[in-house]
Amino acid sequence: MKNIAAKMVKIMQNCAYVQKNGVNSFHGYKFATASDVLEKVNASLVKHNVCSVVNAELIDMVDTTNQSGNKTEHLATVKTTVNLIDVDSGETLTLVAIGSGADVGDKATAKALTSSLKYAYMMSLAIAT
Repeated sequence: MKNIAAKMVKIMQNCAYVQKNGVNSFHGYKFATASDVLEKVNASLVKHNVCSVVNAELIDMVDTTNQSGNKTEHLATVKTTVNLIDVDSGETLTLVAIGSGADVGDKATAKALTSSLKYAYMMSLAIAT
């Protein structure tokens, strides 16, 4: 674990902060987009020769009624496991996160996966926004 831990410290330094470029106009707040987080994390993983392998598992899917009460939404909950592999030493580190996503169409699972992957990296790498 010594080699991958040393690389993780460098990756954490590279990814310490991600700007909040996303805007939720409905609820009136800004957020760091998954795209911005993944772009920064991927660049640092590649720079430090660490490979990322993601496995997602759908753990729940339920139908709910939206806040207005007029549409049925699908609510998916996904468990995402990220295996980080130090290409030089072969050492591995596993990150796990849960995420949920709701959609009236077919995007609930994709939203849940995006959320869980974003937060697996943000929490594990202590990324501030």
